[in-house]
Amino acid sequence: MKIHITAGDCLNEILQEQYPSEHFIPFREAMIRGAYTSPLFSDDFLKERAQALGVSESEYKEKLSDFLHLLHTANAYDEIELWFGDEPFCLANTKTVIQALKERKYQGKLVLHIVIEETGEIIKTTVVQE
Repeated sequence: MKIHITAGDCLNEILQEQYPSEHFIPFREAMIRGAYTSPLFSDDFLKERAQALGVSESEYKEKLSDFLHLLHTANAYDEIELWFGDEPFCLANTKTVIQALKERKYQGKLVLHIVIEETGEIIKTTVVQE
């Protein structure tokens, strides 16, 4: 079973149209702004990120609910594909997602697609983990 994580809602919609039989989850974060603690997406992390982004903890958790659920069930998937742009904003988010999966000892295949976010066109694909 495979699942896809995208940079955000706009790219998520584009890719869902292009690959209607696939399941996509938007990341919806801005890791380039504000500080954060380790481990990633722990209770302390969630509290600190909500404060840094000026939202309540419950709002932050709701915004990331699909992604947070995926982190808890990641090993149910044989493969996770990441779809992010190549600008610094997306690169910071990409690194965060990969590290969060590593912290949770994700065992499956992890593939990164660097894309043009406005079209979903793949620029480069890298297998991060076999």
